Amino acid sequence: MFLLELARDAIGEPSKKQAADLAATSEMNLRYAYFEAEVSIAAEGFETETLQVPLLDFVHCVLLAARAVGNGQSGRISFTESSLLIEFVPSGENLTVLRSWDPVPGSCGTTEFLRSAYRFSVDSLSRVDERFPDFQRNPYHGTLGRMAREIPPAVAGTPR
Repeated sequence: MFLLELARDAIGEPSKKQAADLAATSEMNLRYAYFEAEVSIAAEGFETETLQVPLLDFVHCVLLAARAVGNGQSGRISFTESSLLIEFVPSGENLTVLRSWDPVPGSCGTTEFLRSAYRFSVDSLSRVDERFPDFQRNPYHGTLGRMAREIPPAVAGTPR
C-alpha cells in the first residue's frame, strides 16, 4: 500500500504580483515561493502523515525519485527548506520507504509507487492549471510534464 495525495483545496494562493508573473517567473521561484500545499503520504507500516510543502518542488522531487526507482535505483524526496528526507530503497519488486524523522520503515510495491507518483504529479499540475491557467505558459510547466511522461506508461498504469 502506498498513498501520495494532494489535500483537496489545500494549495496556497500566490500574491497578485506572483499570479501576474506565472508565465515568466523562474523555475526557482515556482519551486520554492509559490503554491504551498498539504500533501498526505502513507505506506504499509506507517500511518498517513500530512506535510506542508512547496508543491512544485515536491512534485519535482517525486518525479526524480520515480525516475531513479524506475531505473532500479534508490529514489529520494528531499525537502529543500529542511533536512527532512524520504527514501525509496529497492528490494526485489518492493521498496522500503524510509523517513528521516521516524525510525519506523514502510514498504510498498515498486509499480504501486510509480503509479502513485505519476497520478500525484499529474493531479497536482492539473489542479494548479485549473486555478492558474497562465502557469501552463511557463517553460517549467513543460519540464514537469515531460518528467511525468518519462514514467513508463505500462508501469504508471495510464494511457498517454
